[in-house]
Amino acid sequence: MAEITNYKCRDCGGTLQFSSTKQKLVCDSCGAEYDVSEFEQAQASGSQQQQYTAKENQWDVDAEGLVVYECKNCGGEIVGDKSMASTKCPYCDNPIVISSKFEGSLKPDVVIPFKLNKHAAQDHLKDHVNKIKLAPAAFKAGNHIKEVKGVYVPFWLYDADVHARATYDARKEKKTEDANYEYTETSFYDVMREGDMKFQNIPADASEKMDDKLMDSIEPYDLSAGVPYSSAYMAGYFADRYDVTAEQCKPRAEERIEHTAKDLLKKKVKDYNTVYDKSSDVDLRSCSYKYALLPVWILNTVWNGNKYTFAMNGQTGKLVGDVPYSKGKFWGILLGASAGLALIMFLIAKLIGMSGGAMGVMIALGVIAGIIIAMVMKGATKSVHKGYEALEYVIPGSFKITNQYDNFVKTETSKKPKNKS
Repeated sequence: MAEITNYKCRDCGGTLQFSSTKQKLVCDSCGAEYDVSEFEQAQASGSQQQQYTAKENQWDVDAEGLVVYECKNCGGEIVGDKSMASTKCPYCDNPIVISSKFEGSLKPDVVIPFKLNKHAAQDHLKDHVNKIKLAPAAFKAGNHIKEVKGVYVPFWLYDADVHARATYDARKEKKTEDANYEYTETSFYDVMREGDMKFQNIPADASEKMDDKLMDSIEPYDLSAGVPYSSAYMAGYFADRYDVTAEQCKPRAEERIEHTAKDLLKKKVKDYNTVYDKSSDVDLRSCSYKYALLPVWILNTVWNGNKYTFAMNGQTGKLVGDVPYSKGKFWGILLGASAGLALIMFLIAKLIGMSGGAMGVMIALGVIAGIIIAMVMKGATKSVHKGYEALEYVIPGSFKITNQYDNFVKTETSKKPKNKS
């Protein structure tokens, strides 16, 4: 049987929801406040739980991977997929927690409660869009939000002890000259760095419904603020249990570990003009994981028939999402900036006495600078990215070089004639 937990006010019988600002359960009707611990005790005694079986229905929900539940408050039917663990009744807005989804081995190890509410998410979205210079004016001015929902997203958090080794082709250059030639002396070195490091709480979302890049982009979370799981934190929010296993998510964490380990080693290769990668080996000597529920605000917007989804970290307020851009603004800035900077470069060239080809180069540089400005502004409309790095998850002080060498190989000298006017 599926256990559905309904949180009701002891004073008036109204619906309780978890308040992100007060960090308590608050009654929608009379404003009474309760600590989560009070309802943990009530849940343990069974006084807050009602048991239901998925309703019989002519709709073959099993064939579609769905389940139908009945709302205890109004009797309405709630349809969701089998990973749904917390939702709201579409008829009476009663918060519903299907507590059996988080029992036994499915129970999360840690939860970060929401710290920011729906209004904060809407404000952050407005600020985010207003910073984008190329965003259409109507998109900035209008309210195009179609849906705002707070979701506890399932994540796997990975800890790993890592040993890494990398070799490089490194070069030092020394330049000298005489009356006729410029000389470049290049010294070649065979370089190796080897070291140990520890990673902690590298996140990977465990929900098929969530865009992995969107979830990567709202990192990091402060896991020190995590608390033991309680279904009371789910009241008033949506939540899913994981439907992607830890083993399936592990390659994403390993990719970030490998990239970061190699980057840390390369930063220890110093005092060379150029360093080229030759080989590398990253060994996860141990790897463990935890199951977590992390707070995310999802904001769906529609513009010109296209859907734009934004996500905000419900703990820190970091908001990301790709913003539509005005082609008219883009071309206006590109042409305006290119023409303006080309004119400035022409006047500078004329002032210092340039002419011919040299002046043409100066004007071309102005045009190129204008194009770069427009492209940078266009790039600012994109804030969603795949997580490649895991540097913020390296335990401070854990990275140590255990072995290294810098072996001289050879020296080569080249020369070129000086230009004589």
